Amino acid sequence: TTAAVIPALAAVVSSSSAQASPQPEEAAIRAVFDAFNASWNTHGMPGFERLFTPDADFVMITGKLLRGRDEIVAYHRDLLKGVYAGSRQFIERVTVRVIDDRNAVAHAEWGADFTANGQSVRRTAMGTATLRKVEGRWLIPTLQNTLTGGPGYAFGQPAGRP
Repeated sequence: TTAAVIPALAAVVSSSSAQASPQPEEAAIRAVFDAFNASWNTHGMPGFERLFTPDADFVMITGKLLRGRDEIVAYHRDLLKGVYAGSRQFIERVTVRVIDDRNAVAHAEWGADFTANGQSVRRTAMGTATLRKVEGRWLIPTLQNTLTGGPGYAFGQPAGRP
């Protein structure tokens, strides 16, 4: 529901601190991914556009490069009308490395459950994102999403995964 998206987005918007310690910054960065997840799981993906810088790049699990926030948002909203219609995204873990007070890197182990050809399907991925603090908000300028399991993954389990 839209009500679930609002608190996650509020956490993203209110994450400001000039000389913050890594722990609060890590929580604010994790909130970006929580907002991503909440948006995906809400009809119409409300607030999704608020997670990216205007010039963001997003490499999809298929290798397709999306350039700019508008293209990223439009593509994802179309995905949720097509192959991922009715899907539920989940996050297993987000690890964060704060580089300085304006830059960070995060790795999101996440995936989506959906129905394809009448069968329940789970697809997992590792998203690697850079994040930049802009006017007190952590935003995503780059995200590379790498498929780690499910349809389309041809190489078995990735190293380090059971």
